[in-house]
Amino acid sequence: MQSARAFGDSGRLQPGSSAWNTTFNKLKNINNWEVGAALRVKANLINVDAQLNLTDAFWPAFKKKAMLAVIAGFDYRTYIVVSDGNYFINPVKGKEYYNLVYNKTGAFITATKQLINNKLKMGVALRADKNDYFRTTFNQRFTLVYSPGIKNNLRVAYQAGDRFPSLFEGFSNVNSGGVKRVGGLKVMSDGVFENSYLKSSIDAFQAAVIKDVNTGGMAKDAAIKKNQNMLIKNTYTYLVPEYIRSFETGYKGLFLKSKLYVDADFYFNNYRSFIAQVEASVAKTTLPDSVSFYLNDKRLQDRYRLWTNSKTRVYNYGVSLGIRYMLSAGFTAGAIVTYAKLDRKTTNDGLEDGFNTPQWITNISVTNDAIYKGIGAGITYKWQSSYYWQSFLVNGQVPFYGSLDVQASYQFKKNGINIKLAATNLFNHYYYSFLGGPAIGGFYYVTISYAIGKSH
Repeated sequence: MQSARAFGDSGRLQPGSSAWNTTFNKLKNINNWEVGAALRVKANLINVDAQLNLTDAFWPAFKKKAMLAVIAGFDYRTYIVVSDGNYFINPVKGKEYYNLVYNKTGAFITATKQLINNKLKMGVALRADKNDYFRTTFNQRFTLVYSPGIKNNLRVAYQAGDRFPSLFEGFSNVNSGGVKRVGGLKVMSDGVFENSYLKSSIDAFQAAVIKDVNTGGMAKDAAIKKNQNMLIKNTYTYLVPEYIRSFETGYKGLFLKSKLYVDADFYFNNYRSFIAQVEASVAKTTLPDSVSFYLNDKRLQDRYRLWTNSKTRVYNYGVSLGIRYMLSAGFTAGAIVTYAKLDRKTTNDGLEDGFNTPQWITNISVTNDAIYKGIGAGITYKWQSSYYWQSFLVNGQVPFYGSLDVQASYQFKKNGINIKLAATNLFNHYYYSFLGGPAIGGFYYVTISYAIGKSH
C-alpha cells in the first residue's frame, strides 16, 4: 500500500511549491471550465424609462372635476453581453464570439378614480411587453383601497403578469463538473430536449440494473434490457414566459388610542409555465437499440441541466402580520412574522423549482430613541426556519438560524452630533443564509452624524 501511494504521488504537484503556485495561477486565469477555473463575464446594460401624468399635463380641470388620474409610461432595456465561449455565447451560427444582445420593451397606462367622498380609490392598469424571441404579452391589474377613516385602510388587488426568462435562464452555456447548463431558448438547446431522458428515471434505471446484477445474478446486458422501460423520455421543451395570476389583500389600522399599529397581508399566486430546471441526458448514439446501454454508463452520455417550464400549476401563498405597540416612557415593541409556501401538485416530475424561500421568518424588537437625556437604544431578534435551497451550483438544506442585533445612540443637543454604536449578530454565531455563499458572522460599527443648520 505504501508503494502504491508513493507511485500515485509521483509527479504530483505539492501545495505551496513554486510549480504548484505556477500551475494554480495559470488555471485560475483560464476562462474555460473544460481546462480552467476562471469565471469572467463582461456586460453592458442600457436602460431608459419615463412616465407622464396625462391628466396633470393635458386635462387638469377634468382631473379635479372627475377625481380621475391617468398616467402612461414606457421602459426599454438592452443587455449587451461579451461572449466568452464559456459562460455565454452568441447563439447565431458563425457569430459565437460576437456580443450577445437581448432587448426588452414595455409600456403601460393606469387610471385611478376617487369615489365615496375619497374613501374608495379604484385603479386599473394595462401593460404590454415585448422581449426578443417571444411574442408581445398584455397584462392587467385591478386595485381597490377603502379607507373609512384615517386610522383604517383595507386593500384588495388582482393582477396578471408575464416573467420573461433572465439572461442566464435563456442563454447560459456552462460546462461544470461534467454537467452542461444550457439556456432554455431553442437557439441555445435545439435538439437536446427532443433526444434526452430525465435524470430521475436514469438514476432509477441504473439502480435497478445494479440490483439485478448484484443480488439477482443476472448478466448486465440482460438486466439493462429488463429495466430499459424505466427510462422516461424528456417531454419538457423550450422556454416560454412564466405567467402569474395574483390576488392580494391587506389591512392596516390603529387601535387603543393609536398606540397599537397592525399591518396584515395575505397573497395567493397561481403560476402557469413556472420556470424551473430539469436534468436530462442524451446518449452518445443514434441507434435506438443502443440508447439504454449508453444511458447505463455516465461516460457514454452527455449530461445537461436545462431551463424549462413546469407543466403543472404551481401555487405560492403566504401571509404576514406586523404589530407595533407604544409602551410607556417612549418604548416601542414590535413583531413581524411571515409565512410563505410553494405548492406544486406534481412533486416527482424531475424539475427543480428553486423557490429558495424559508417558510417562517420572524423579527421581534424593542426600541426607544430617547431613554434618558439624549440616550437611545434598541434590540432586535431575528429568526428564520430551515429550508431547502436549489441552484445551478448546489442543492441542500439551509439550517435555521437566529441572530441578535443591538444599537445604542447619543444625541448631543448643542452641536447636532449623533453617535451610534451597533452590532449585527452580536454574539458572532456564524450562519448561512443560502448554500454556496459565505458564512455570516458579527458586524460591529460606529456611526457619527452631524446636522448642519436647524430644522423648523
